Amino acid sequence: LKEMGFKKEPKVKIPKNGDAVKGKAIFTQQCAICHAIEAGDDANAAAPSLGGVMGREAGKGTSFPYSNAMKKSKIKWSPKHLFAYIKAPGKYVPGNKMSFAGIRKKKELADIIAYLQSE
Repeated sequence: LKEMGFKKEPKVKIPKNGDAVKGKAIFTQQCAICHAIEAGDDANAAAPSLGGVMGREAGKGTSFPYSNAMKKSKIKWSPKHLFAYIKAPGKYVPGNKMSFAGIRKKKELADIIAYLQSE
């Protein structure tokens, strides 16, 4: 589904058995170092809040000072966009601020996405 002006979703296969409970544990270990789920003042945060990220336009929606690369990415966050981004952040949005190598295991990605969808 390509909405007007937004980047087309990548052709990725997300495992259907994503587990939000396991995803929360992975989020706590891998993501919560920088990201919060709770909304708050992100202006001085290490990373933007991810609560309600599904359907949000990349580079907008919080007070976090996003990179120009993220602001100009034309991504509207969906499970497929998040899957591709979390797998290889620097490749999916070159020039973004997230200094994270990515998560390669498809099941772990599916679990994190299930968790983010539940928040």
